[in-house]
Amino acid sequence: MQTVYIETTIVSFLRSRQSAHVVSAARQLLVRRWWENERPKHDLVISQYVVDEASRGDSELADERLLALNGIPLRRAAEESLP
Repeated sequence: MQTVYIETTIVSFLRSRQSAHVVSAARQLLVRRWWENERPKHDLVISQYVVDEASRGDSELADERLLALNGIPLRRAAEESLP
């Protein structure tokens, strides 16, 4: 299985309120479809930076972002700069 690094933008689009902006709404839809259909086909990893960023902002949305990230392994700091 291919390993995919999930960065904060992905989880933000996944758990954000529906955008009225057409481009942002399309990105939200694409991310949600990928998360549902493609996510199970990959080994996901995140970094502590993603957890920290996902924790910020609106507390309700932050909780939803953290819930979506729950169970995804943290990539060790030494690996974060590797491809």
